[in-house]
Amino acid sequence: MLTELWDRVAQYITENSEISNWKEIRQNYAYYSYMAFLCLTVKDLRDDSGSSTLYDIAGKYGLGEPCLLNYIKKIPGADRFAAEIFDLINGRTITGIDRIYQAYLSRDYHVAGDRVEFAEGKNSRDILGSYYTQENFAYEITKKAIDDYCFDKGKIPNLVRIADLSCGGGTFLASAYKVCKEKNISAVFYGYDVDPIAVLITRARMAKALRGTEYDFHIALGNPLIKPAREEDVVGMFKMAASGRFYNSAMGSSLKENIDIAVGNPPWEKIRFEEKKFLGHYIDAEETGTKEARKRQLELAEETNHAFYKMIETDYEAAKKGIKKDRRFCFSSCGELNTYALFTELCLNMIKDGGLAGLIVKASLVKLPVYSNFFRNILTEKSLYELYMFVNRRKIFNIDSREEFSVIYLHGTKNKGLRIALNANELEDLAGQPKTEISYSLLNKLNPGTGMIPNIKSNEELQFLIRMYSGRRTFGEQYKDCKFGRLVHFTNHSEYIRKEAGGGYAPVYEGKFLELYTAKYATFEGMAEEEKYKGKVSAVPIKNIDGDKYPQSRFFIQSNVWERLKRKFDGEYVIAWRSLTSATNRRTMLATLLPLIPTCQSIQLLQLQTKTEMLRVLAVFNSIIFDSIVRLKMAGLDLTQTIIRQLPMPEEERFKKVILFGNVEATIDSHINSRIYRLYMKDSRFEDYFKDIEIYRIAEERPRKKLIAEIDCLVAMLYEVDGRTLQKIARSFDKYYSKKEVESWFQLSTTGDAL
Repeated sequence: MLTELWDRVAQYITENSEISNWKEIRQNYAYYSYMAFLCLTVKDLRDDSGSSTLYDIAGKYGLGEPCLLNYIKKIPGADRFAAEIFDLINGRTITGIDRIYQAYLSRDYHVAGDRVEFAEGKNSRDILGSYYTQENFAYEITKKAIDDYCFDKGKIPNLVRIADLSCGGGTFLASAYKVCKEKNISAVFYGYDVDPIAVLITRARMAKALRGTEYDFHIALGNPLIKPAREEDVVGMFKMAASGRFYNSAMGSSLKENIDIAVGNPPWEKIRFEEKKFLGHYIDAEETGTKEARKRQLELAEETNHAFYKMIETDYEAAKKGIKKDRRFCFSSCGELNTYALFTELCLNMIKDGGLAGLIVKASLVKLPVYSNFFRNILTEKSLYELYMFVNRRKIFNIDSREEFSVIYLHGTKNKGLRIALNANELEDLAGQPKTEISYSLLNKLNPGTGMIPNIKSNEELQFLIRMYSGRRTFGEQYKDCKFGRLVHFTNHSEYIRKEAGGGYAPVYEGKFLELYTAKYATFEGMAEEEKYKGKVSAVPIKNIDGDKYPQSRFFIQSNVWERLKRKFDGEYVIAWRSLTSATNRRTMLATLLPLIPTCQSIQLLQLQTKTEMLRVLAVFNSIIFDSIVRLKMAGLDLTQTIIRQLPMPEEERFKKVILFGNVEATIDSHINSRIYRLYMKDSRFEDYFKDIEIYRIAEERPRKKLIAEIDCLVAMLYEVDGRTLQKIARSFDKYYSKKEVESWFQLSTTGDAL
């Protein structure tokens, strides 16, 4: 049926649109899609319905306001289109319309020559944030919210007001009705959404479920994040949404105040106009792949199309400015605006004293430093009382299986502590899942700069972090004079950068060139031009890191500009690491010594006062102990100085301890530096670096990885990690160390001394 729906909608868009008019195509896509689902919802409510009774039945069940239904009737070819849709669905059982709509959004409309077609894509779904929640999961989240509310009241309340501010297909509101009916609780249900079809489906779903009962519902079209600029105009809002202008001031919603319970799964989208997605509906992807290409296409666009583009772009910019000034979003309107954070604070402001909210949000809300002020607020105010941490391994949502999300419960009063269910897997029985109590003081100890939730998935990982922080200073506390930086930015400094080498220009190093203890990992040498400059390019690995080949850059910056950019660093060398990384990578922290040369934004730099400090920090950074800590602290993909400053470091005095290691008695400093020297001895850029460093000769030849493993063992001693724990940590890096390597190379006594 879906293929036939797509084909029919595409046919009517083509027949009733000027194929070169972007706005007309966008509106007709919305109009005929809405009409198709109006037919489906009416058919679901009344099996004997047809095109002749469509609007009467829709009006009877409150699927659309009279003025809106009258507007729909006037859409070109409306009667014929409705008749064809009913011919298509007659004789079929229509169930799960919200799921049908999800599948419908799995394809996008786009212009193909002289007609409109549907093809694989998710631009429309992404813009709307339409990733609906599974029925059983929504029921469990809602049931717990209502159970907690009743428990707090000590009785079954006379009336409960329940709202979902981004209701989608109505899953949470339908679940709320089901729970209230089971508990014999009187309730009124409120729902809001920017998508007219989502509003339609939710109205139909609630009308069908509540038919013959005394329960009441109010589902409205609009954007709750935007305050209404004037009296709401239903048809005007519908037309604005049909044009894709979801953030126009006309879409502002008047929300019900003093809600008892807020539930839902707010969209996880950034509030930003994405021109590539916009243009993808009207122009072939090959012609919009780069910023320059998109700029060229917009210059070629007809005046009406360019005006349409600017309208939507202006809506987004105005909305962002308005939200940042809106007192409802004092804590969540930070950084690049994310809808899940804004909706969370909005829900908290809507619920009255004694009310609560149960929401699904991205785990970033409780992990990323950008939300530290918001998180501190909901924690210190004791609003956040329960938190369930999930990874999408069971494909609860049709997104990346590595995506992390959380179910959070917020209270309108200050009478609860915080309990966390780590690595939650079960969708059922949320209340019965094991939880750990975490205090605000403990979070401040583990994340002193932000107070956020670490990237932990078990109580064992939590206890490991606590041990690592116990009695140790953070990097920021220990190295207060450290200089950090990211120097060359390909966009911000584009006017000073070119693709050709030459006099007066210096090569720019990229993160791809770096690995553990080397900046000779990869090169762009020998690559074709089109390969070298395409998006998400991979450099060619250098086969012999200890050979005489050095990375060849693809970008070059004016030398005089580089001299200006590097002025804050006064030493000749820095520690550089890949900024763009992930906790699931083979290794997360990849650091190396590097001469102070131009490096792009994918590389972070630091510089310390002495070589001794630099070598100590380098050894710690590249160790599996430190890497494990990084993985438990890093929620996103950017290993920033903010994260580094918060990490626990071994005390400087421990490096001076004399131990027997590898049949040599020396300080830990000397053991580490002797191995680091071996790792860099074939790189001519470091010939003079080790001249005044205390090292000894390592007689036998050994592979680089074994030298790195020996440094891992030495750093484990600095952190007072016992042999059993060290081996367990080494085994967790199974993409780097093989089982045989772990058994052979990681041998410490239970006291942390070398065997």
